[in-house]
Amino acid sequence: MFQLLLKKFFSFFSILFLTALPAQQRSGISLDIRNESGTGKAGILDLMIILNNEGATDFKGKVEMALPAGFRNISGNSIQVSLKSGERLFLPVKILAGNNAGSGEARLIFRLADQKNQTAAEKQITHTVAENNAMRITAENPVIYMNRATDSVEVRARVSNLGNKKQHVTVVFKIPEAGQRNSFVEKKGSIGVQKDSVFVFRFLPSGIGARSSQLSVNIAGFREPDKEIFGNASVSVQNVSSVQRYEDMESTAFSNFTKNSITASYRHAGNNLDMYQLAGSVGFNLPSGYIFIRGNIYTMNQQSDPVVNNTYITYRRENNEFTFGNINKLLELSMFGRGAEYTYTTTDKNKKIEVGFVDQTYSLIERNSFLKYGYGFYTRGTLGAQNASHNISGTYIFRNDPYEKARHHVAGTDLQYAFGTNWKVNAKIYSGLSFYENTKEAKPSLALESQYSGMIRKLSLNGNYFYSTDYYPGNRRGIIQIQQNISTMVFKDHYVYANITASHFSPKFYFYSNTLDSSSMRLDTGINFSKKGNFGMGLGYQYQEESSNTYNSFFNTRPNLDTKQLKAQRITEYLTWLSTDKQHSSLLGLETGLVRYPDTPQLQYQMKVNATYNYKWLTVNGIYQYGSYFLSEYAFSRMLNINKTYEKLSLSAFVNKHLWDEKVNITSGLSYTQDVLYGKSPSGFVNIKYATERYGFYLNSSWFNYSSGNFTNNLFTIEAGVTLSLRNSTLNPGKKGDIRAFVYYDLNENNVYDEGDKEAAGYLIMLNTISFKTDSSGNISYKAIPYGKYILKQVIQQGWYYNETEFEVNRHQYALEIPLHQNGTIQGKISYEFDAKTALDFSPKTGGILFNISRNGQPVQHMMTDDNGEFISFLESGTYSIELNKNSLPANTYCEHSTANFKVEAGKIVQLEPFVIKVREKVIKVKRFWS
Repeated sequence: MFQLLLKKFFSFFSILFLTALPAQQRSGISLDIRNESGTGKAGILDLMIILNNEGATDFKGKVEMALPAGFRNISGNSIQVSLKSGERLFLPVKILAGNNAGSGEARLIFRLADQKNQTAAEKQITHTVAENNAMRITAENPVIYMNRATDSVEVRARVSNLGNKKQHVTVVFKIPEAGQRNSFVEKKGSIGVQKDSVFVFRFLPSGIGARSSQLSVNIAGFREPDKEIFGNASVSVQNVSSVQRYEDMESTAFSNFTKNSITASYRHAGNNLDMYQLAGSVGFNLPSGYIFIRGNIYTMNQQSDPVVNNTYITYRRENNEFTFGNINKLLELSMFGRGAEYTYTTTDKNKKIEVGFVDQTYSLIERNSFLKYGYGFYTRGTLGAQNASHNISGTYIFRNDPYEKARHHVAGTDLQYAFGTNWKVNAKIYSGLSFYENTKEAKPSLALESQYSGMIRKLSLNGNYFYSTDYYPGNRRGIIQIQQNISTMVFKDHYVYANITASHFSPKFYFYSNTLDSSSMRLDTGINFSKKGNFGMGLGYQYQEESSNTYNSFFNTRPNLDTKQLKAQRITEYLTWLSTDKQHSSLLGLETGLVRYPDTPQLQYQMKVNATYNYKWLTVNGIYQYGSYFLSEYAFSRMLNINKTYEKLSLSAFVNKHLWDEKVNITSGLSYTQDVLYGKSPSGFVNIKYATERYGFYLNSSWFNYSSGNFTNNLFTIEAGVTLSLRNSTLNPGKKGDIRAFVYYDLNENNVYDEGDKEAAGYLIMLNTISFKTDSSGNISYKAIPYGKYILKQVIQQGWYYNETEFEVNRHQYALEIPLHQNGTIQGKISYEFDAKTALDFSPKTGGILFNISRNGQPVQHMMTDDNGEFISFLESGTYSIELNKNSLPANTYCEHSTANFKVEAGKIVQLEPFVIKVREKVIKVKRFWS
């Protein structure tokens, strides 16, 4: 019995062993895989299946492929094969690795089976799929139409995970609000491989936004956790009212955009000072040009007349601009007062000339006689006004100065020139000629200035040099100033710098006998080491020298003759820290050195410690100083007969916090200062601001206390104000007109509104990027648009369309008729047809195949297939021809029947026959081997 069981077990084991032997050993059939993929074919595996029949009999069967998810063979996963005895067969196979193929190693199994589906041979290969984190964000509805100002808006952003790993994302919606402010809303989510997710945000446009022709909601997608941006999109929310006013949607802070508002305020300071103020600005367009007005008027108790300053009116038309009122002109010899200015700018904005007259009176309604406090005239011409790299200007200024009893003439040139991208030079040369009543002679003067910046390899250089003679009547009189900065990176991100500043100040006046003579020099040099983790550090040397005769009276020295001098040398160090989450930061600075004071031969020690801490909305700072750093500090100490070393302590804390969706802003601070000059002086302030789209309120308060010796003084100030925000506008200096358009259904197709036609109520029309919905009579109105060319863009609705056209508005009233025609629809697609065994190498392509549509030999439309190889077009009734553009086909492909004719009928859909794309074939030479 035992022997019989043993024989059965041995027989079963033998059968199992023979079955487990490789099939090629049993049948003489072998299978091999050769990978011939090129590096330039991402996502495509070019494989060669090699079959070899070494058996004595012929073989028929099939090659089957077991591919992981995301992989597919473009000719199917089963190939029929037939091999004679001794024959070798080569089968090319193209396998596409889709975007949904998981990252990492993928196993591809190839099995050769006979006609009974028995395995004859089997082979597997591995393919490594690189990690792909590609994502895409799109707006589901790029254009949203808003019929009423009270409509709620729903913005939908579709985020697609095109990669092969799960993604965690944050989608940020930026919603424009009043006053060019923006509100940000975040939505978070996770998206699986090759999945989509829709993020929805609903909001009610602000009153100002609802009155606009359109507003743009910008959407940005960030990949977590590093907040890496992967895409953005925008949604245009359009007000489709039948009557709209032109707005410049491209306006920026540098254009003529104006924020119109009026502010009224009251201020109480100390015990008996009350001030009332009214300020604001408004700008509005005229049929030709625009007007801008700014005003500021205030009055105080016990003041007979109010003060009106910074008040003017500007009218601009085309290239001309006129301004009347307060003129504040910052020139080499600045002019402030009431007057008038004219500016002309060429059409290309390259040349500009300015002419102005100023009566130097502070208030616009000053009662004193005209020209009592002096007057002036200026003119300035500029070439290259819009070119920041290459421009030159010439200026002439005349000023009658009753205080100096002189008439000053100043003329000069300003030049800016850039040498390539690294070097830039600014140069000024001005000369003056002054006639004084006392001297009865002309006094010439001169001023020169040069500024430059540039790079020599990694060495950064910039400097500023200025010189003016003692009697020069400009803003900077009797000054020599030299400033030079040098910096570079050394030793892997270590920053080395050297800055030197030297100046000498000695202005002279014929009506002022005292001679002022001050000079200073300061050298700072050091190294900022590269950051180590969250820490930064720097080390430097500082030399300071100051001399002046300004403080001689404090030293019991003859005024204006001798100068007092202070010299100091210091070592500077600093240490910075920034938290990993970037919420906290701090700085600690230390200066230590030796100083020689006036009338003190021996060197004395001085130091300063500066510490600062920041956290989001909080800033805390403390400074302690031992020793006088400037002549003024040393002089005031001597004046108060303080015989000990000057010390100063300063402590402060500031808060800046936004609340209630940034509608409320609170700014507050406390500080404390103690030294021999200020005594013990605490102070504080609290400012609160609340702003909505139409109104704003603010309340400011401050308190200062001074206590030195037996003298104490308190000063409390409170100010309250309200702001009314008017509608903002973009001012246009050109001529403007109105477009009035009539839209109708052209039922008899003659492009004329006549009997049988019907007005189109509630139809969408687009002019440039602005959409309108016609009223019940089929009319729309577009007001105050600048002269120029406009495009009527096609919008197909309910089977009706109008022709796109370009027209020019060149008059104040422009009438436009828009006939609507009924359209038909054509649909088509492409398909591939090829034999995988004989096809030449090619890259399959479905999207982007180009088609041209023509009518009576004239081109009508160009269109492309989508990712599914399909296309659609809307056309008016008629007979057309369509042609596939062969240049858009992949290499080694062709289309035998690339043209077709079709007829379009209104309201009907024409389905075209598919355009079949074939692949060119190669000649396969088969070598047969017999044993």
